[in-house]
Amino acid sequence: MELKIRKELLENDLISYASDHIELPKNGIDCNEGCNPYGFPPELLEAAKNFDMNRLGPYPHSTAVFDGLTEYWKGQFYLEPENLLLTDGSISAIYTVTNIFNVKGAVVIGVSPQFTDFAENVKLSGMEYRPVRLRREDNYRINPEDIIDAIDDSVSLVYIDNPNNPTGQTVDSYAIEKILQKAASAGAAVVVDEAYGDFMPNENSAARYLEKYPNMIMMRTLSKAFGLAGLRVGYIVAAKPVIAAMRKVGNPYRVGEFAREMAGEALRHSYGIWNNIVDFARQKREIRASIGNHLHMAATCDTVSLCLLYHDDPDVDLKKEFFDRGVLCVSGADFESLDKSFARIRMPRIDEFKVLFDAVKDIDAGTDEVVKRRIAAGDNPAE
Repeated sequence: MELKIRKELLENDLISYASDHIELPKNGIDCNEGCNPYGFPPELLEAAKNFDMNRLGPYPHSTAVFDGLTEYWKGQFYLEPENLLLTDGSISAIYTVTNIFNVKGAVVIGVSPQFTDFAENVKLSGMEYRPVRLRREDNYRINPEDIIDAIDDSVSLVYIDNPNNPTGQTVDSYAIEKILQKAASAGAAVVVDEAYGDFMPNENSAARYLEKYPNMIMMRTLSKAFGLAGLRVGYIVAAKPVIAAMRKVGNPYRVGEFAREMAGEALRHSYGIWNNIVDFARQKREIRASIGNHLHMAATCDTVSLCLLYHDDPDVDLKKEFFDRGVLCVSGADFESLDKSFARIRMPRIDEFKVLFDAVKDIDAGTDEVVKRRIAAGDNPAE
C-alpha cells in the first residue's frame, strides 16, 4: 500500500545542521550551537525556585511573556495582545508563517546563504524558493537592492534573517523599509527573522514598522541572546489580521506555563546581553586582524555572536580543520550556495577564546597538516 504523503516530502531530503546529538572534540569548545555561551540571566534561578508547580496542572494562560515584551520594547512600538503570537522557538514560527502563505504557486524570495531550515521548509512545503545569492567578490555582503529587484507580482513572501545566519551581518532598518514598500506593491509579506536580533539595537528591528506596514512580520526567539534554547520560547509580531490567521493553525496552547513565566522574567533582565556583546565584538575584531593568508571573514556585524569564515582552497574541509584543533563549528556545506571550505563560528566565552584564536591562526598560516592529509588521501596538491 502506498500512502498519500506529499511528494515533496518523499522526493527531497532535509538539509539541516540542527541535531539532538553534539560531539565535542576532546578538551575542545563548542562554537556550533547558536545559543549564548554565557547562558541565561542569573535572576531566573530565583524565579524558578519560587515557581508554583501547581500551575502546571491547568493549560497555560500566563501573560508573563506579553508583560515582559511590553517592557522590553517600550519606546519602540506599541504592542497589543492581538499583535503577538507565542511559538515554540523561532523554528515553530517559521513553520507557522510558511503554513499560512502556502497558496498554490507561491513564490518565496530569500538570500543565500541564510538560515537553512527556512529554505528547506519552503521547498518541502511545495513552494518555489528563489534565493538572491550573495557574492564572494562582495565578501558576501547583503545588497538590499538585489532583494528589491527580485520582487515581482508572482512573489507571496520575502524572507530576511536579520542578523543574517551564518554571516552575522545586519541589514539597516531603513533598507528593510524599502523592501517592505516594494513587497507591499506586489501584495507580498516580508518576514524578518530576528532570531539573533537581541544582539543588535532594538532601533534596528523591523517591529518599528508594525503600524505602518501591515505586510511586516517579525519573529524572535529567546534561544539565542537570552540563552534559553531549552525552554523553546519564540514569538511573532505582526498586524492583527495576520496574527488572527496564524491562530487558526497549530496548537492553541503554544509554550508551557513554566516556560512563559521564565521567558517573561528573562525579558526584564536583558542588561547582561550587552556585556556579552562586548566580548563577542572583541573576539571578532581580533580574528579579523589575524587572518588574510588563507582564511577570510565574510561581512559581519561585530556585536552579533556569529561569523562566517572561508578558506581560499575550496578542497579544504574547514569544519574538520577546526575540529582537529579543538573547535566544534557548523560546516558551510549545511548552507545553500556554500561548501565545506566555509565554517560558521559562534563566538565562545572569552575564557575559551584562546582555543578558537589559536585554531584560526594555525589554519590561516597554512600549516602542512592540510597538505599531508590531502597527499594521504591520494591528492597531489602540487598538480
